[in-house]
This record gives sequence, structure tokens and C-alpha cells, in this order.
Amino acid sequence: MALAASLMGTTETLDEARATEARTQVASDFVVTAAGEGAALPARFVERARHISGVVVSASRSTSVTVLEEGTALVGSEARAVDPADAAAVSALPVVAGSLAGLDDGSLVVNEEWMTTTVGERVGVWLADGRRVTLRVAAVLSTGTGNNGVYVTPRNAGGAAVDRIDVKVREGTGRSAVETQLEAAGRATGAQVATRAEWTAASRRQSGGNTRLGLLMILLIALVYTAIALANTQVMATSDRVRDLAVLRLAGATKAQVLRLVGAEAVLVVAVGTVLGGAVAALNLLGVRTALGLLDVHSAVVVPWGTIGSVVAASALLAVVFAVLPASLALRTRPVELAGARE
Repeated sequence: MALAASLMGTTETLDEARATEARTQVASDFVVTAAGEGAALPARFVERARHISGVVVSASRSTSVTVLEEGTALVGSEARAVDPADAAAVSALPVVAGSLAGLDDGSLVVNEEWMTTTVGERVGVWLADGRRVTLRVAAVLSTGTGNNGVYVTPRNAGGAAVDRIDVKVREGTGRSAVETQLEAAGRATGAQVATRAEWTAASRRQSGGNTRLGLLMILLIALVYTAIALANTQVMATSDRVRDLAVLRLAGATKAQVLRLVGAEAVLVVAVGTVLGGAVAALNLLGVRTALGLLDVHSAVVVPWGTIGSVVAASALLAVVFAVLPASLALRTRPVELAGARE
């Protein structure tokens, strides 16, 4: 119970935190991406999007920046190349120092994980095309859940093509009309048009899928061993109480009543284990919530009720079956013989 709730609860809480962070930072109404992962958007779609009246279009490129830390370690960071003016209109980045407006071809935006986090300080980096340049720190972003990367201008993108467009509808412009034009352009060019909510949900599924699968495999192995231990414990415990069960039969209890008692006791054991495991999981999830708060990420703790229900139900079933089954086999012997048997 503790392991299942802690593992899956932590994963889902972090996924929710990332989704909350994305919803907070993305201020655009629509997000357009290429059909294939890592593919570039067709240039004609970018042109058609820019010609839609009443919108702000921010085209960005996926790139990378590498920095030499402490003179020994080359550390690469994912980066996005944006136009500062357009990006400021369609996003709300968690800036803790400086300003996104200060970004230009001679500067970059970093996050708090970098060694150099002083606005105005210069840092030597390698761009995606291998060029080594010295750029000034224009702004610093909070660490968050780790998705706050580096921002540079298109000139420092290493020749990367546009792979994402954020579109914000200006006040007074019909949102449905803009959506219709974007979808028409998307069908003609193969681009994928999504609302902010749809894009956030898709990003959450994509980021948490592999992690969740790996944790499920770990959890499955642990649950198999736990099931074996639970069954073995119940069989041994019931076998040691054969004489007690026989005394109940001699006192007038029917076989069905004795078996119901054994089953009820097994369920009680599972209930106690559930409460104790839930307390341990609650402490773990509280620690995760506290850690996210220190990173200035404010989202709710997600309790994996489905996983908890499945684990509790499976545990109760195993406990009852492997408690009642040996008791039923033992009660086939006459009560007097059982009560007189030596332990």
C-alpha cells in the first residue's frame, strides 16, 4: 500500500505540477506543432499564420546550449530560440531576475540551475552549430520542475527551423474565426493545431508515459513478492490456530460461522495495513508537495485512488482466500480430535 501510493502518487503529482506550470506559462490561445516528433513546421504554414489578422504569432525553434562548468564539465541544456517581443505576448515565464525584453542577439535567458545567474554577467557557451560565443545573461528563470530551459534569439539557434508556433488572439477578434483559419492551414500543410488545454494535456501524457511505465514494472515486481508473503503468512497463521478454531466449533459455532470469522479477521488485517501504509504514503507525498513549494511550483497532491483501490482489493482477496482455505481444510477433521491435538 505504502509503495503503490507513494510511487504512483509521486509520479502523478509531478505530472500535475508540470501541467500546472505549463498552463501558467503558456498564455497563447493555440499551439501549432509539426506532425512528426522533432520535425519542422512548413514555411508556408508560418507565413499563412502571420497573415491572419487580429493575432500575435510567436515562432520558436528547438535548439541547445552547452556551457563549461567549473572548468571541467560540459553541461548541455535544451533551449528555445524566440523573438523577445512576440514571446512576451504569448507566454508568462517565471522570471526571478532581469527581463525577457532584454533578450537580444548578444544575450540569453538562463534558469537558476546554471552556475552563472547574475543579470548582466557574461558567460561563454557553445551553440547547437558548434560555435563558441560569449553571451550576456539577460534574465533568470526559476528552476520549477526542470522544464524551464534556456532562451536565445533565432540568430543563435544554430540554423534550427521553426517547430512550434504560439498564437494569441487579440482582444476584439473572433476566436472561432482564427481557429478555423489555423485548422484550414494545418490541413493543407500537415501541421497540428491544438488549443492551450489540448496541448497541455498532450504534453502531460507524453512526459509521464515512460516514467509511469517504468514505475509500474517496479511496482508489479514488488506486489508479486508481497502477494507471496501475504499468502504464506496467512496460511501459517491460520494453521497455528487450528485448536482455537476447534474450540469454537465445540462451543457451538457452525463451520460457516468459523470461516466467516476467519475471513473477517483477514479483512481486518488488510484494513490495518492499509491505514499504516496510507500514513507512510501521506508523509512521502507531503514531502513531495513541500519540495515543489520550495521550487515555487504550486499544485495539488494527486492521490492515485485507482491504484490504491486495486492494491487493497487484491490484498483483501489474497488474505481472505489463504486464510479461509486452510481453515476449511482443517475443519474437516472432527472438532474433538482437533481440540485434543498437540501443537
